[in-house]
Amino acid sequence: MDSLMTKDAARALGVSQRQVTDLLRAGKLSGEQLSDGTWLVTPRSISERRSLNAGAGRTWSAASSWALLGELSGESSTGISQSTVARIRRRIRTSTSEEIARRVASRAIAHRFAADSITKTASELVLTGRSAADVIDTELTSQTHVVEGYVRDETLESFVRRHLLSADDNGDVTIYERHDSLRFDGRFAPDAVIAADLARSISTRERSAGITALEEMRQRWLAKHTR
Repeated sequence: MDSLMTKDAARALGVSQRQVTDLLRAGKLSGEQLSDGTWLVTPRSISERRSLNAGAGRTWSAASSWALLGELSGESSTGISQSTVARIRRRIRTSTSEEIARRVASRAIAHRFAADSITKTASELVLTGRSAADVIDTELTSQTHVVEGYVRDETLESFVRRHLLSADDNGDVTIYERHDSLRFDGRFAPDAVIAADLARSISTRERSAGITALEEMRQRWLAKHTR
């Protein structure tokens, strides 16, 4: 499907053209700017934004979002104040899993690329979302024809250069930006991160699986922290 003009994207998202342009410049919608200044928006990014209903309600800061997902994954919170920890725990108690998925979505901007070797690229990423779906839902099969992940101990720019990736809004490699303070050690991202990234999918089944997994983690957390 061809890219859309900003006025058509605005109509699809129920926002103004200026908001669409702001989202494009912030990297929250994918598209390209032509030499005359006109923006074109990819239909896929519009579908993802609509599926998350990202325009409804305020999003949470990246630091708070990462800390909340770490809390749901059973990881200890380090480097954040006690007041922030208290706020995160209050959000877990009072928010639905769908609301959590929606509000943490903006913590990581997705960048898409084309790769000569998906297998080699995947081997050096911390896998998440569709590439790690069976970690959180045994009824789902992790996708091998696409890759979703986070870089480990280098910058995104360095990883892209080293793997000769080329920017492509329809590419099969999606790399999410992680918070500067985060370091992922294992093959896969923490469970709540996988679930939150899966909830970004435009596939109804995958999105539902991500939200369900977040709710199961939330219920386990509530059982542990409710006196």
